[in-house]
Amino acid sequence: MEIGNLFKNGKIIGMVSNYESSFNFEGQVKDLKVKNIEKSLKMVLLDETILDKEMKELTLSELFKIELLTKLNNNVIVVGNLSKVLNYKDLEYIKKLLLKLNNDYHKKIVVIDRDVKVFFNLVKYIYVIDNKKILYSTNDFFDKKLYEYTKCPKIIEFINYALENNINLTKTLDIYELIKDIYRMVS
Repeated sequence: MEIGNLFKNGKIIGMVSNYESSFNFEGQVKDLKVKNIEKSLKMVLLDETILDKEMKELTLSELFKIELLTKLNNNVIVVGNLSKVLNYKDLEYIKKLLLKLNNDYHKKIVVIDRDVKVFFNLVKYIYVIDNKKILYSTNDFFDKKLYEYTKCPKIIEFINYALENNINLTKTLDIYELIKDIYRMVS
């Protein structure tokens, strides 16, 4: 599988798969070979006090952010397991950062995760990968076949259930839009 060929459908793609980091988490943060490390730390929401810490002392969230800052200058940025290591606030910030890197700096981005919710408002195309082989691909979060390979998010499950029972809800990934739609229906 050539990752470069996958970008024809969008510059940020999601892959439902397992992600294993190859980053070397040894030594101190200040020993990393990163251009403008102070600016990079700010970009990933870390402060300069982290520079004197040992990598093994960092939380999973901090390690993710450190790994990401080492990739900021790459043309293709591959990140994974966001749902396992980031809280909601950090996840939303990292999504905005990835979108900015894509739109303003023309970086190609691959997000690998088992949780499809990570891809909401981020990717245009989703690939299901197993052993470096594409099993399935779609650009529709409401594609039922996608959820044969991964767990279906509750909001999609709810909307599909409503639609199957002839309740016309708008297909949305935003809980607030769903609530507004339900409110409009009952009033």
